[in-house]
Amino acid sequence: MTHWRLIAICLLTAIAVGSPVAKASDEYIYCSVVSQGDDSKYYSAIFLGDYSNHTGFELDFNDYLRRKGYEIQLSLCFFEDDYPAVVREYQYKVRSDERTYDKVVHTHWAPDNFTNRPLRDFNVTVPSSRQKVRVCVRDHECEDGDRVRVSVNGGSVFSGEIDNRWACEVVPVNEGRNRIKLYAVNGTGRKGNCSYANVNTGEIRVEGKTGETQSWRHRGGAGSSANIIVNVK
Repeated sequence: MTHWRLIAICLLTAIAVGSPVAKASDEYIYCSVVSQGDDSKYYSAIFLGDYSNHTGFELDFNDYLRRKGYEIQLSLCFFEDDYPAVVREYQYKVRSDERTYDKVVHTHWAPDNFTNRPLRDFNVTVPSSRQKVRVCVRDHECEDGDRVRVSVNGGSVFSGEIDNRWACEVVPVNEGRNRIKLYAVNGTGRKGNCSYANVNTGEIRVEGKTGETQSWRHRGGAGSSANIIVNVK
């Protein structure tokens, strides 16, 4: 494959996906790179990240492949706002490249600072003699109009827009396992000078005799949810 053909493919790919968005945050990103030595193309995993840092991701992916002994061209990274879209784009490019290159390799590489934020079960001690917890939610990042609903064992605790101040309620719980459900009413309210594309972010705090706070990041917009189990002894 000629050098000019490689440049043409890279430019067409970049145009098809779109230009980087200024100050984009928490996009679905993947990177790809062509080997100079054996006419192969290498793909990273799909990961969450701030696309404004794409140059760093590209260089890190290059370093990873060079440590493996590959002679490569400079990699390019691409993004989409939602997971189904990035999967479709990723799969389309792979199918196309399988017809163009001798080999397409899925490395499963992701940056070291990749973080996903699923909510974990809370290890909160609640005396059975009291059997009440204080549940609080807030938007801990840019106030962009995120709306959530929180319930405990099916009973509503909070429903509405969250801001950077804690919104709290004291609710009764049962001995044993209790389910707290956090439901994203929207992905983002697109308010303020915020750059989060379809991301519902915030913190939830549960306090009994002890307390614990966790942050969440819901992709997928309205309808995404997480369940948290609180044990009462």
